[in-house]
Amino acid sequence: QGFFRRTIRLKLIYDRCDLNCRIHKKSRNKCQYCRFQKCLAVGMSHNAIRFGRMPQAEKEKLLAEISSDIDQLNPESADLRALAKHLYDSYIKSFPLTKAKARAILTGKTTDKSPFVIYDMNSLMMGEDQIKCKHVSPLQEENKEVAIRIFQRCQFRSVEAVQEITEFAKNIPGFVNLDLNDQVTLLKYGVHEIIYTLLASLMNKDGVLISDGQGFMTREFLKSLRKPFCDFMEPKFEFAVKFNALELDDSDLAIFIAVIILSG
Repeated sequence: QGFFRRTIRLKLIYDRCDLNCRIHKKSRNKCQYCRFQKCLAVGMSHNAIRFGRMPQAEKEKLLAEISSDIDQLNPESADLRALAKHLYDSYIKSFPLTKAKARAILTGKTTDKSPFVIYDMNSLMMGEDQIKCKHVSPLQEENKEVAIRIFQRCQFRSVEAVQEITEFAKNIPGFVNLDLNDQVTLLKYGVHEIIYTLLASLMNKDGVLISDGQGFMTREFLKSLRKPFCDFMEPKFEFAVKFNALELDDSDLAIFIAVIILSG
């Protein structure tokens, strides 16, 4: 029934076969045409197929059956699925704050503590202890104005991001087999686009998550800083709003980032 339903729903057309193949459990995937003809012969009807909404469990089962049939008909598809899963697993391992986690925090759909909100100088001072960058010592920041401290922390976070991107790149099949100079060149020319992509996951139109999701700095506060610092993040917000409209998930981003790296 699942095979017949998929054939009707997807309007699949099979190559004609005049051999009248025997169809049983072990041979049914060898000749799709004869399998479909047998369905018709035993009385299955086009009009009996239920269209429209279906239970989630039935939908998931149908999708799994479709994927299985496609993989059997096209081995390359199975290889691509395996590659996509490998990239996704590497992505999850390399980037601690995934888009799924960030979206859960931004929409309040997490059981973790809500991020503290930085919206002016007073709230920044109150929250600074919680957003200390592990690479910046208090002595390095002593007597520096707020805008410079924020900019410096962004720089150190960028260094961390480059390290995460490098670890992800090493897990792309074939990447480490390239000449070392070629590896460096690919990362050099792709890293800024990837940082923009990853940062977009932490943003909405009103602000950006910081400190691994523990804090949220508002867009208006960043715009209130003196020049040139007030202009530093605004292009990233504009990009994020447009990019997030694509509604890519983490599995999509894993493939997208791999493509950026290999494109250089």
